[in-house]
Amino acid sequence: MRKIAFLLLLMPFGASGATVYLCKAYSGGTFWTNTHCSQRNATVERIVTVPDDMTWEQQVDIARAQHQQGQALQSQAVPQVSTAQRCAQLQAERQRIWSRYSNWQYQPPEVIGPDRQRTLAIQAEQQTLRCPMQ
Repeated sequence: MRKIAFLLLLMPFGASGATVYLCKAYSGGTFWTNTHCSQRNATVERIVTVPDDMTWEQQVDIARAQHQQGQALQSQAVPQVSTAQRCAQLQAERQRIWSRYSNWQYQPPEVIGPDRQRTLAIQAEQQTLRCPMQ
């Protein structure tokens, strides 16, 4: 990791960079390439710009380091919620929506439409998480 950081410091400002792609094959495997993933029947997972005056191995090392750094930041930023907690949140939100309609008072169409869409999204997520339906 220090070697990569040192190499980044040596990169002169204004130098052109090479593009390295992290691709995901349709079969599920991942690989690094310097051509667009679609040319190799894969989807793009990440695009990294690296110094072009380095060997391919050094470019991939830098790209991997940036990818790992990004994953570490992402995992810190997103709090992990258990399935049971998420199911409870979804059920509470669904009950809040339906409470607007349980008193038989008029609701304007601009409220009904979004509520219906959100209710369908909640139901889909509950099914995906296999939440107990009440």
